[in-house]
Amino acid sequence: MRSPGALLVLIFLFLALGPVSPAGSAAGGAGGPGSGLDYVTERIICDCGCSNLTVRNCTCGKADRVRAEIAGRLARGETPGQVLQAYVDEYGEQILAAPTREGFNLVGWWLPLGAVVMGGAALVLVLRRWAKVPWKEAPLVEPLGAAGSLSPPDPSYLERVREELDPGDN
Repeated sequence: MRSPGALLVLIFLFLALGPVSPAGSAAGGAGGPGSGLDYVTERIICDCGCSNLTVRNCTCGKADRVRAEIAGRLARGETPGQVLQAYVDEYGEQILAAPTREGFNLVGWWLPLGAVVMGGAALVLVLRRWAKVPWKEAPLVEPLGAAGSLSPPDPSYLERVREELDPGDN
């Protein structure tokens, strides 16, 4: 039987490696699948205001202009990394579709994973504790007497019921 800790470590390592992209996705010319244009436009948010899409997916005129500008920069010999950095320098990190994986931005990558792991651990602890709670040994229903009838009710309870139902006290 595998331990749950080993499974958590494997999941953690898988998530830490991040998405694996094809080798040629950051290189290439100004067009076509797997090109530098795709690499850059997938990582920049279109700030046209009509949507919260990447430049690659947005259909507005501003996205068309940005795609043309990126293609021109790549055609002039800039690398996709340089083009991306130029946009970050001009607009700030909020132009990126995802936070960078360095510095304080790592919180954006690790906090959701940490919350899921902590929530799962808390759930496991609570479920284990609930499973160990001893149940009352007394039955929920009184057993029938030897003759098959219920035992008579306590006289003090009957008196309380009579008092509650007596209309003369109102």
